[in-house]
This record gives sequence, structure tokens and C-alpha cells, in this order.
Amino acid sequence: SQYLIPGIKDVPEIVQSVIMEVPDPVGPWGARGMAEMPFLPLAPAIVAAVHDATGVWFDEIPLTPARVVAKLQEVGIRN
Repeated sequence: SQYLIPGIKDVPEIVQSVIMEVPDPVGPWGARGMAEMPFLPLAPAIVAAVHDATGVWFDEIPLTPARVVAKLQEVGIRN
């Protein structure tokens, strides 16, 4: 497939969710699709959670254990 999944830069800074109470006539049981947008903030949310826990911002994802340990050691945080 040549379909490109939207990236984080494709999403506006503020997204307002709207609940549609009118069933979609072509969706199963009247369901409407949500696409991939709910998944885009996942990685930044994990980075923010690790920052909340450690006080350290990470500028590279994914946050592998090796990257986290290396960055924490770099800023002087030890086990």
C-alpha cells in the first residue's frame, strides 16, 4: 500500500473531539471510523511521563531502556 499514516506534524496542536450521535449508514452497527489520530500522542505522552518521573527530557524516541539509562547517567542520575 502507498497510504502514509499521518505523523505528529500532520495533527493540529489542539484537537477537539466530537461525539457523533448519528449512526453512519455504511459503518458496522452505525460505527464511524477514528483513523490513526488517537495513536499519535502516545509516544510524546510516554516521554512526558518519563520526564515527570525523572525530571529529564528525552529528545529521541523510542525510549529504549538503553537510551533512558544512558541519558540518566549523562545527567548524573544513578541507580
